[in-house]
Amino acid sequence: MLGPLEKMKILAFKDADRKQPALPPSFPVLVNPESYGMEHAVEYDVDETVKAKDGTESTSTLKYKKTPPGVFTCELHFDASGILDGIARPDVIAETELFKKFLLSVEPETHDMRHFTIIWGAMIFKGRVTALNYNFKLFSNDGRPIRAVAEVSFKGSFSDKIGELINHLLSPDLTHRRVVRAGDTLANLCQEVYGNLVHLQAVARHNELNSYRSLPVGRTLSFPPIKSPAR
Repeated sequence: MLGPLEKMKILAFKDADRKQPALPPSFPVLVNPESYGMEHAVEYDVDETVKAKDGTESTSTLKYKKTPPGVFTCELHFDASGILDGIARPDVIAETELFKKFLLSVEPETHDMRHFTIIWGAMIFKGRVTALNYNFKLFSNDGRPIRAVAEVSFKGSFSDKIGELINHLLSPDLTHRRVVRAGDTLANLCQEVYGNLVHLQAVARHNELNSYRSLPVGRTLSFPPIKSPAR
């Protein structure tokens, strides 16, 4: 039988490597959210349609650009009635202000906002806060809010090697292959893969090409992992 789910932990750090805990280092979640959202996206550049001299056009394609960091969202509940924790309070203003300060404070040492790690069961998310919205409800006779719902959003922070690998899938350090389309030249393809024309001759030799400009349509060319010169 599964035991009760542990409380969600929100840990705060001064640095992106998360080696320097902030003060306070964490915020106690009164009650776990009913759900959370994880948004993942992929960005592409649209290749323009290429028109050959004979009037034919190649179809436009989507060229991978990058994988942006994910986005984590959830709702956290604050309650001063004592129903959730058995401790009655006049309102939720103090708790919501503390949470706001915890998320949005600027560290005096780094002059930067904090980095966070969210842990809930097997879920671990590393990111930085992008939004905090409060919805106050259930008011006392004098107008003080007794309950509040905090809508929180975090954007993933890729300071680790995994993020670097994700966003460098098109690095010239990896072998790439391209199928020649009408209007393609070796110079254009080298620019597309390597970002420069430095390796034009090396690619021509690698593919045993006799001409840089006249490429047979439909042929697959290989672009080896050649390091670009240091800038």
